[in-house]
Amino acid sequence: MLRFRLFGFPVSVDWFFWLTCFLLGGGLRMQSTRDLPDILLWTIAVFFSIVIHELGHAFVGKKNGVLPAIHLHGLGGVTVFPGAAFSRRQNIAVSAAGPAASLALGLLTLVIASVFQPQSSGAIALLRYLLWINFFWTLINLLPILPLDGGQIIRDILGPARQEITRWVGVICAAAVALWAFEQGLIFLGLMLAYLGFMNYQGPHRDPRA
Repeated sequence: MLRFRLFGFPVSVDWFFWLTCFLLGGGLRMQSTRDLPDILLWTIAVFFSIVIHELGHAFVGKKNGVLPAIHLHGLGGVTVFPGAAFSRRQNIAVSAAGPAASLALGLLTLVIASVFQPQSSGAIALLRYLLWINFFWTLINLLPILPLDGGQIIRDILGPARQEITRWVGVICAAAVALWAFEQGLIFLGLMLAYLGFMNYQGPHRDPRA
């Protein structure tokens, strides 16, 4: 497992994270070593984007008095806040900070692409991956499905007395988007949402950031 510190936050990266990047980047379709540079660019874009996203959570959590840690795993990343006792308003701010950081990175990527207008295929591919990850993935992450950030925001807006509403919103939304993903040929996304829908159907679960 890779471990390092970034802006004072401990960061750990599981080996399964790299495997997932390889598979999502086209590893199963790779026909020769000539495909490796493109997979590497994809992995760089995913790693950088998820770290920026989790730093958004981490900085807001630290502002609220907790020293967080960042962990990248096979399904993305999570920022944990040991011993945190955030209010609902603080929880909403922490949850929203990750998508906000991702959207900011996406907008910065658009500015870089328009100003510098890169011509090399590698640079174009890297910018395209950054845009896809930080806009499309962020849109998915904002869906009202636990434990996605959108689901955590809805949970804290509705409050503990309305957990059943939060749960069923997650189930219905996950099922609908999973069906759309399968129709579009986005098999991995469809499977992920089907799994999250099942998790929501099973009932309340522990906040992965705690």
